[in-house]
Parts: sequence; C-alpha cells; structure tokens
Amino acid sequence: MLYRLAIVEDNATARGNLRSHILPLGQFEISSFSNGTELKSALKKQNFELILMDFHLGQSKTGVEWVQELRQSRFIKPSTGIIFITSDRMPQTIGQIIDMHPDMLIIKPYTIATITRSILHYLDYREYVSSALFSLDNDDPRDAVVKLTSLMRKTLPSKIKTDVQKLKARLLIEAGQIKLARNLYDMVLEKSDKVLWAQWGKIKCQYADGDWHHCTEQLQSMVNTNLAKDKAFEWLAGLSFEQQNWPQAEYFLDQIKVSDLSVQATKLKSISYQKQDKVIEGIDLLQRKREVNRTARDKFNEFTFELASFYLNIAEDQPQSNRAESVMQAKRLVGVAGRNQGDLQLIQKRDFLLAYSALLEGDEEKAKHYISGDNMQVFFRTDPPTLLTAAKVYNGLGDKERAKNLVVMAHQRNQNLMSIAEQVSNKDAIYSGELSMGIAEERAAELNEQGTIMFVDKKYSNAMEKFYLASQLMPDIAAFPLNLLQCMVEAKQPVYRRCTVPGLIATLETMNQMSAANKKRFEQLQQAVAKKKQLFMQPLPDMDNLSEPSSNNS
Repeated sequence: MLYRLAIVEDNATARGNLRSHILPLGQFEISSFSNGTELKSALKKQNFELILMDFHLGQSKTGVEWVQELRQSRFIKPSTGIIFITSDRMPQTIGQIIDMHPDMLIIKPYTIATITRSILHYLDYREYVSSALFSLDNDDPRDAVVKLTSLMRKTLPSKIKTDVQKLKARLLIEAGQIKLARNLYDMVLEKSDKVLWAQWGKIKCQYADGDWHHCTEQLQSMVNTNLAKDKAFEWLAGLSFEQQNWPQAEYFLDQIKVSDLSVQATKLKSISYQKQDKVIEGIDLLQRKREVNRTARDKFNEFTFELASFYLNIAEDQPQSNRAESVMQAKRLVGVAGRNQGDLQLIQKRDFLLAYSALLEGDEEKAKHYISGDNMQVFFRTDPPTLLTAAKVYNGLGDKERAKNLVVMAHQRNQNLMSIAEQVSNKDAIYSGELSMGIAEERAAELNEQGTIMFVDKKYSNAMEKFYLASQLMPDIAAFPLNLLQCMVEAKQPVYRRCTVPGLIATLETMNQMSAANKKRFEQLQQAVAKKKQLFMQPLPDMDNLSEPSSNNS
C-alpha cells in the first residue's frame, strides 16, 4: 500500500533533498510544506500516516509547538507517525523533542542510508502495531492496550519491542491504568535508569496517581540534567501552583530564561503573578513575549490572545463600574490577534472573547451577535480555555445546560494535554469558572457519582480523582471528603495530591452536618486507620515548602 507522507521543512533545498531520498522507496505519496500553517490547511482535507517535521521552521512556531497544537485540535490522528529532524544539538531542543514522544529523531547532517533505515524501521514497526493503531483512531485506547499486550507475548526484534513498550505505556496512562503503566516504566528503568522517555513516563504516572511527593523528588533529581532541566522546572512550578504556593511556582519558572518560556509556561507564570496581586508584572511578562515574537505571526497572535484573556480575568474580579479599562484593553488586543484570520479555531476564540467582553460590559445583545450555531460539533477542535470562555458566555445568556456541557468537555480535553503548565492553569480557571457560574454543586454531585461507580469497580486511582475534584468544588459537603478517605484507605494510599489521611480525618471531625450513616462509616474508617498507623499516620514532607534546588539560570 502507499502511505501518505508529509515533509515539513522551511528550507526548500532540504525539502527537495528529503523528497528525493524517500521517493525511491516507492512506498509513499509525498506532500511538502514549508511551515505548520500549510500542513494544517492540508490536514483539513486529508490525513497523513507519517510526518517528517523539522524543529526550526523560520520565525514561525517550532515543530514541537506545531505538533502539540495539531494533536490538541485533533488534526493529527493518534495513529500518525512523527519523525523529527533537526540540526540543533542543544540539550533544551533535544529534550523538547523527546518529551513529544516522537517515533524517531534524526540529527542533521543525515545520509541517504540514515533516512532510508529510519523510515523502513518505522514502517516495520507500524506493520506490527497496525491493529492497535486502528483501535486508537477509533478512540479505544483500552482495546489498543489489549492488542499490544498480546503482541508483546510474541518474540519481537529488540528495537520493535522497545517501540511497542513505549506506545503501550503511554496508552496505559491514557486508558487510566496508571499502576500498570508505572510498572512498565519501572521495568525499563531497572535495565537502564537513564532512559529519558521512561523517566518522564514515570513522573506522569506519579502525578496522575496523586503521588506528588515522589513526583517532586524525581523532578528535583532532573533539574541538573541538561536534556530535562527546563521541563523539570516547569513541572515543579505546576506542582507548586496546584499546592496554591504561588511564590514557589514563580520561583521555579524564574529558573527558565524568559526567552525559553513556552506559551504555556508564560501563561502559568502570569497567573502566578496575578494570584499574588502582581498584575503589572503579569501584563509586562506577556507584553514582552508579544514584542519578542512580533515578526512571528503565529506566536505573536497566541501571546496577544493570552494577554487579552489576562485583562478579562482582571475585569472578572472587578465590579462592573470598574471594568471599563480592562475590557477595553482586552477588546483591542482581540481585534489585533483576530484581524484577517482564516483559521476557524482562532476565529472562534476571537468571537467568544468578544462575546464575553460584551457580557462583562452588561451588553447581552452584543454578546449574542458574536456567537451562532446550536450544534456542539462546532467545538470538536476547540481548546479548553475557549471552551471555558464559551461556557461563561452561554451561562451569562441563560443557557445553563450548554454551559455545563462545555465545562465537562473542557475538563476532558484538558486531561489529554501534554503540558503540565497548561493543564494546571486550565484546571484552576475551570474550577473558578464552575464556582462563578453557579454549577459547582451540580458538577460535584456528578463527579461523586462517577467516582462511586469507579470505586465499586475497584478503579481506585480514577475514583480518587473524582472524589478529590468533588471535594475541592464543594468542601463543606462531608460526603465528598469521606468518600475520598474511604478510597484512600481501601487503596492503602496515605496521601493523594494535597490530601493526607490524617488531614482528611481532621477536616471531617470539624464537620457538624453529617448523616447518621456517614458518621458510622467515618467511625469505621477511623478504626481501620488506627489499626494501620504505620502506613497511614506516617509524617510526610511539607509539600507546601518544596526545597528550592540551586540553579545559575535566571
């Protein structure tokens, strides 16, 4: 069969050379693009089985940034292979590429033999896992895992086996089978503790499992590794942010040069400033990143939208009589970023930001003017922040049901993002939005119900997440922290994210409004904890005061 292959390379000579090297293989229908914008336009009409992506694409976004965006907005199928090509041997660059889980990385200058060998290896691997990739494209990661498990029982070539392990471990995380994924990463690291993809995989498992203490320990061991330093600081900042330790989040992000801050990390840092009432510093940071990227239209627009959203966040916290200046600045910035746009996702972002600006000004008619369409399919490719903005608009216009559905969609999309900085900043915004829209209690009840089903099925990690989110939304309802406590006791897990067993017990003891049945259950749980004091009552490090590793980067 012929595979569709896309070459994305800004240098025309290099593009032509790659094409001439690959054509003689006779297995590809090749398309060539000079940047991610051209690739995105092509992806609206067809899919590619393999993309060869250069890292540096002129003044536009990097190849890594384009892959992140195209995956998030579902332009790239899960089965699409990604091979990165770069002449940049800087550790930060290689680290960014590895963190994307590419199928392969080729360092320039390459030979015809290198290109041929790499592509033929990918085709061999793709043939082995084709059935699992089919399941992935049909949104069934669990079935894909079953097929990969069966495949790994067979005798495989060593390089193919490694590729299959890597894919299986990633899919186990996506399928919510965190402990199995962690076991697989541990197995790889037992043979060699320097395998970077397995190190990051283990960290992601620890984070997803609520094991933030060990996650932090491992991250702090990676800040002196050139390949992983910036990413480790970004993760440490994300964990500090989730602990509501805003100064510490700012500190860790200060260890990354401003020029090297990703859009997601810049956003997290600006919000950390805002949480500390350092609004001017937040605006200045976003403005500096805009100016630096003024000649790179894609990045300039992205930072411009972020700055507009920052101004709207400021306006939200003000009485309507004091909002005029912030809303005016936001509308001006949205107008700049949204001008002459042909990208449907950016047009949608622009329109909902303008609609929300109108609502903050108290003009419902103008807000209605900016939005149209009743079909939820228009949100198929929408990013979590825009989904949340849309939810706020519909909530303000009285459509509570649609607002709640969009919030649920934002939660689901956010869980699949690869950037910890983006995840935690979105999570914080979604949580605040649920409270401000008055849907927190209903959402907490739904999460609690989902958690109960998972608990009955003994899917404790998944259940704990639901109970934790429910208790964060409605901390005064005793049933939610009580369910979380029971889940932690059953799972023999003394700590989950910000919660410890002793801490939950202390919180529940202060709650007066507890039903008789819940009181009895609480007493039984206290007795169960008392029998296993050594496990549940052991002192744990203070997660609100993470040690600050030394760094010369500022």
